[in-house]
Amino acid sequence: MKADPTYLNGELVREGDSVRIGELEAVVESIITNDSAGWADYWRDLGEGVMLAGPALGRLFIKFHDEDLVLVGRKKA
Repeated sequence: MKADPTYLNGELVREGDSVRIGELEAVVESIITNDSAGWADYWRDLGEGVMLAGPALGRLFIKFHDEDLVLVGRKKA
């Protein structure tokens, strides 16, 4: 990926971000790009995106710029 991944609103995607996908809340667990470990073996077929984790959805992979993926807040340092 040449540019840093962003949400539809233009904000950068960061690990630890609190997000909403539809009505479900989750946290960005990892950012998957063509530079990620396992890209050639697994991720290449799915494409670039984020792995989300949350109590109502477990773990879910979703592509960048999905219209349902909304930034709610940043991880507090």
